[in-house]
Amino acid sequence: MNKLPLANKFQMHYYFNDDSHSMDALVRNRCEAEIISIITDISNLLDENVLIEREAYREGGLRDIWKLANDNAGALTVIIGLATLIIPYLPKPESELELMQKEDLRLSIEERKLNIKQLKAEIRTESVKTKTIEKVAEIVSYDYKIVTRKSNLYKHLNNYNKVTKFGVNGLYSHGEEVFPELQVPRSEFNRFILNSNMLPVKTVDEAIIEIVSPVLKQGNYKWKGIFEGSLISFSMKDDLFKNDVLDERVSFQHGSAIKCALNIYRKLDEIGEIVVTGYSVETVLENMNGGQVNETSQGKAYRQRRMFEKAQGDLFIT
Repeated sequence: MNKLPLANKFQMHYYFNDDSHSMDALVRNRCEAEIISIITDISNLLDENVLIEREAYREGGLRDIWKLANDNAGALTVIIGLATLIIPYLPKPESELELMQKEDLRLSIEERKLNIKQLKAEIRTESVKTKTIEKVAEIVSYDYKIVTRKSNLYKHLNNYNKVTKFGVNGLYSHGEEVFPELQVPRSEFNRFILNSNMLPVKTVDEAIIEIVSPVLKQGNYKWKGIFEGSLISFSMKDDLFKNDVLDERVSFQHGSAIKCALNIYRKLDEIGEIVVTGYSVETVLENMNGGQVNETSQGKAYRQRRMFEKAQGDLFIT
């Protein structure tokens, strides 16, 4: 199939362990909130505004159907198609967050923009191709917000024992299937749930911090400085530099700064936004004071090590 058929409805299908057609209202509302957020995030990615209206639910387990409205029918099809592919997409057997980091390296920002730009162009010309939407679905599947929302969704379902299976698909305006229903059995719910919301530590190799308040005595006290225009508190992990400060071989004045390897600790909040939880200076590379710049011995060693690591990495680039 070259082009996608037009769809304007999205269906959520809950399968139960009995013959009933009802479920806990709180669980249902929480699941709906996560799905709506995923659809909204996809719409924002495509710069499309979508109105989501709920239809009367249907039995067969329990089917919730939402009608989407937009000036461009092709855009609705793409959004519904992406949601249908992304929501049941099973993560690979690795830590989800580590996997996202690897995907971030493999799929560059330029590649992402190019694929999304191509999809937008196909929406405008009403010539959306299945291949394009599959490429974009793969990219969007690793978006932090969507991964977090999916984790929340399957956590709600996993905690509600009545649900044995969950399915999603797109429908025509008269209710027939556009896309076949993609289902996730209960045994797979856990694979979508994030075990941790902590992200890998991000290291800025040549970070410049203007020192506001150094620590001039022993102890695990936080230093204060200005990094990229913001006041931050950070731990000084460079013991050699710390000892130089305590022994008064390094002093500070107004405008003093350090160039350093800065570790930034981050996590995902409940909606998938990245939140910084702390900073630490691993190695001080240079001490900048009164117009003088002095490279530290540990800074020189750090730079040499990083250059070696980069050279080793370049050997594997084809």
